[in-house]
Amino acid sequence: MTPAIDTLARWPLDTEDWPRTVLVGALLVATLPFVVPGVLLAGYAVRVLRVDVGDDPLPRFTDIRALAETGVRATGIVAAYHLPAVALVAIGTRGAASASVFLQWETLVRFGPSAVGRLPGLAALAGAVGVGLLGAALLPLCGYVSTVAVTAYADTDTLADAFALGRIRRRVFSAATLRAWLLASLAVLGSGVGAFLVATAATPIPGVGRIATAAVRFYGLVVGLAVWTVTRPTRECDGASASDMEVGENAATPST
Repeated sequence: MTPAIDTLARWPLDTEDWPRTVLVGALLVATLPFVVPGVLLAGYAVRVLRVDVGDDPLPRFTDIRALAETGVRATGIVAAYHLPAVALVAIGTRGAASASVFLQWETLVRFGPSAVGRLPGLAALAGAVGVGLLGAALLPLCGYVSTVAVTAYADTDTLADAFALGRIRRRVFSAATLRAWLLASLAVLGSGVGAFLVATAATPIPGVGRIATAAVRFYGLVVGLAVWTVTRPTRECDGASASDMEVGENAATPST
């Protein structure tokens, strides 16, 4: 039976040393502009994905070397699946900058204020902006697919499973998987709102606001991962679906 949302929200607090774990997580979130904290957080996220939420305690930041190795793999998976969208954003941004320079050159040197003369530059600028906007629109989709892929890696501890495109595609196009991801995303977004309120309230206290905000964001990340873990389709269900498909295909093949 799937635990209620309020039960999942209290799950991190059921561990005796949860303040230490949340404090370490908050420090990592507060220093996220650096690469190493991001890698360690990615490794910790995989640890959360591997526990039995509700029964197992909140994972701790132990065995930093193994945590970093797992984080490197998870970060690589996320980066690989975000590459198409990031490439489109980069191409669009670079193209828009070049088109702007070209448009200014046409206006000042070749055609002056003539609107007709500026049409090629305007068309190039519009195309570049469109490519950049397409890439930005694909970022949430890439986030969804990369979440599914990292979860596949967490289930088996095999990096190749994160790039088993047939299995990943089945999971991505599952309505139950999408619903689980949306619920988890709402939990993370809710923590973002909470972090903003905490930051506003803690503004008069120097140094406290940043750590408190990071702690709320880390807590929201853990709750979001817990929601995703218990609401997504299980690996066994995915394997059963694949087996059923194979049996159906064999049954549909006429015997010779």
